[in-house]
Amino acid sequence: MPNASALDKKKVIQHLISFLEEELRDLPKNDANLVQKQELESLLVMYRFLPARDHEPTDPIVPTSLVTLQIGSATTFAFIVPRGGGFITAVDGNPLQVLTPNSPLGEALLGRKTSDRVLVEIRGQKREYVIIASS
Repeated sequence: MPNASALDKKKVIQHLISFLEEELRDLPKNDANLVQKQELESLLVMYRFLPARDHEPTDPIVPTSLVTLQIGSATTFAFIVPRGGGFITAVDGNPLQVLTPNSPLGEALLGRKTSDRVLVEIRGQKREYVIIASS
């Protein structure tokens, strides 16, 4: 079970930078991958300059918020980024969803605050999330 206080935003951003650098290194060097290479390089620049400031618990959730969610009895983490989301990774053994504001969950979380509940329909199934914390 994830530890609700286990994730540090600076560590999350550094993990995502390392993840993208590895993706870039592993990308075969040919013209067919030029667009993907440029996108990875662009995302790396974004993450390197992404503000890592912590938001107050009473602040609304915005892009760059790190959010702790409860769904049923499970605790999960979401990091909202301006673009380049749509994947799950693990930071210190804790699963982390990387979301954009355009995703169903990302959109539902924007503007919400700690202790709010959000109902999201994903692939025809409704899921209720409780916002445990955000920073």
